[in-house]
Amino acid sequence: MNFDDAYRNLLNWSKEIYLLDGIIGLLEWDQRCFIPDKGHDGRSEQIAYITKIKHEMLRNPKVAEWLAIVSLYDNDPDIEANVREWKRWYDRASKVPVDLAESIAKLTSQAETVWAKAKKDNDWESFKPYLSEIFHLKKEEAEAVGYENSPYDALFDNFEPNATVSEFLPFVEELKGKLQNVLSRVLSTENVDDSFLYRKFPVQIQDRFFRTIARKIGYNFSAGRLDETVHPFTVAIGPADVRIAVRLSDHDIRVGLFSTIHEVGHALYDQGLDPEKVATPLGMPVSLGIHESQSRFWENIVGRSKGFWVYFYPRLLQHFPILADISLDSFWRGVNKIEPSLIRTEADELTYIFHIILRFEIELGLLEGALTIEDVPYAWNAKMKDYLNIEPSDYSSGVLQDVHWSSGLVGYFPTYLLGSIYAAQLKNALEKELGPIDELCSKGQFFSILEWLRYKIHRKGCKHLPADLIKEATGFPPSAGFFVEYMEDKVNRVYGV
Repeated sequence: MNFDDAYRNLLNWSKEIYLLDGIIGLLEWDQRCFIPDKGHDGRSEQIAYITKIKHEMLRNPKVAEWLAIVSLYDNDPDIEANVREWKRWYDRASKVPVDLAESIAKLTSQAETVWAKAKKDNDWESFKPYLSEIFHLKKEEAEAVGYENSPYDALFDNFEPNATVSEFLPFVEELKGKLQNVLSRVLSTENVDDSFLYRKFPVQIQDRFFRTIARKIGYNFSAGRLDETVHPFTVAIGPADVRIAVRLSDHDIRVGLFSTIHEVGHALYDQGLDPEKVATPLGMPVSLGIHESQSRFWENIVGRSKGFWVYFYPRLLQHFPILADISLDSFWRGVNKIEPSLIRTEADELTYIFHIILRFEIELGLLEGALTIEDVPYAWNAKMKDYLNIEPSDYSSGVLQDVHWSSGLVGYFPTYLLGSIYAAQLKNALEKELGPIDELCSKGQFFSILEWLRYKIHRKGCKHLPADLIKEATGFPPSAGFFVEYMEDKVNRVYGV
């Protein structure tokens, strides 16, 4: 077999994997948004079955033959990037037994349903055995994949290629120390008034306004849709089918507002991938850290900027005249209030980092044996007290608040922290080329921001590994210092400290 035949086979194989991912995404989207109550057991079987087919296809021995052939040739960078990623897919899948992959898929599909009810009912005991089994199976996965130092590395790498605990911990320690100092200064000042954000905001009107924002910043509703769910998420079912689901609250407009902008950020990445390279790694997101950099960029760097509200506040007042007594400056300061809170998805930019560190440390402890499932609620509360000086009074606002563990996404949480770091670094680079974000946003020039991100990030697909992509886009390797500087500047402008 020659190079052309082997590469063509790999392209066809890649497309089949891509199509199966889309089918799984559609099944999961429906399960989270619209499935009838009695449909969950059947859906779990369907997802497990499709996952089994996908896993068997990923580890097809013929793939190794095709990869061996194409690797003999001196190829162009695009082909090399595709081959690099295909090797990653195959190597990982070939190490994980099919029955283990199927078991994880079935268990997590069931666990999501149990988790949603447990969260609603504040019922930790009903979810605990599922969480125990999930971590048991994820440990099996880590052992099957293999690692040098920590079992966490084998799972982390699945979301952020080449990432390791030893490389991530310095970011954690730097942010812990420096952001605690920033938070202490904020808490020692007179607090920002955000009481007006708790007025009555009918969710139907919120939905209309948030759709206006989504369209303006670039989300293509002809290639997606927006629905309501328990926990916000975005799923790319196909190149022209990227769906958003958000949570709305009629007593705090920030809940739906920032979850919508966050998920739109994810969707803009998926909608901005190179359409000519669909179903190949060059037309796919490179990592969850880069994905989160896009959602955090739009949610915080753009959505919480003064310029964003210079543009959108008059439009907000048209939808909610109940805010007519609140000035633009007061509103902007209100949505940037820094205050320790229990819920990660509702946290401000600064305290959000501690929510992520808490979850990472618990995951690491469970995988390395320092914690047991029985310990988790107590460890959670102790870390909340240590980092933010608050404690949950129930499980729903504590250990049960996130969908991720029920979905089997162990090793995912650090990508949120990396996303915040990357986003601040991208802001620094973008402003050097296009000018201040505030000025761009105040003039409604969101397309200019989006096009810059498309050129620097989206269209690159998996051509570079995450750290290399950030270095190429910004001129620097990933550095927590950019995020610290960004937060110092934000705090200075909002609080004057």
